Amino acid sequence: MKRRNEVSVGILITVAVVVLVLGTLWLARGKLKAGYPLYTRFAWGQNLKQGQPVLLAGVSVGYVGDVNLRRDGFLDVMIRIDDQYTVPKGSTAAVKPVGIFGDVAVALTPPIPVPAASYSPGDTVPPGPAASDIGQIMSRVDTIGVALTVLMHSLQQQIVEAGTLKDINKTVASTAALSVQLQKVLAQQNENLTQTMASFRNAAGHLSTLADSAQIDSTIKNLRKTSENGARLVANLDSTNTEIRKLLTLAQSGNGTIGKFLTDSTLYTDTHRLLRQIDSLVADIKANPKKYINVRIF
Repeated sequence: MKRRNEVSVGILITVAVVVLVLGTLWLARGKLKAGYPLYTRFAWGQNLKQGQPVLLAGVSVGYVGDVNLRRDGFLDVMIRIDDQYTVPKGSTAAVKPVGIFGDVAVALTPPIPVPAASYSPGDTVPPGPAASDIGQIMSRVDTIGVALTVLMHSLQQQIVEAGTLKDINKTVASTAALSVQLQKVLAQQNENLTQTMASFRNAAGHLSTLADSAQIDSTIKNLRKTSENGARLVANLDSTNTEIRKLLTLAQSGNGTIGKFLTDSTLYTDTHRLLRQIDSLVADIKANPKKYINVRIF
């Protein structure tokens, strides 16, 4: 009896595990999910399976409902879209890798700008340009790896084997030694500058102690007075110059004695005639003094 119970329990557990696995696979393929169907077509070799996700602009909006293999080299794919999502008209479908282990998804790419109209249930979504699969990506990675290998080999030949690295090390060492020497020179110059500034401060201190502030103040006051006197002298000279200019203007206008003397052309002639008469009179007096001077003494 005990043996029979153990066998029954084992069979029950086995059936439960099988039902659990099958139910999980059935649910993973979206059998309980609601939604409306859309159709598309891809070439062979896309690694599509039921239950794989459907992405609209990167957002999961459904799953792959069914994949039918055609003999003309194409796959008829039915995708089921969740009821809360709509696919804009003009969108294209492509198989997109979503992992490094061969997992893929159907990617729906809407046009830009996004139209207001959407696909109806049962419509066909045209395929778009195929995305790069893992094989293409790995081939490109291999190409890049080969190029890097060639580059590293060339660097090894040019730098390591040709001794360029040793030259670089020598240059770095020489630069470090030069930097140390420059630091020493700068330190010496800084010390000399400090001593020079100290000497300058001492000289300034001696000059400040030798200079009498009272004498400096007196000298400054005298300079100010001299400057004021010079300003007054310049003002007086300007006033005198103005008066002289006025006199010259009056003289040139011909008014007054000086003006007439300067402007009357007959004055020179009359004066010259008068001088000649005086000269003749003086000569006549010298020649005939008795004619002019008659002195009698009694």
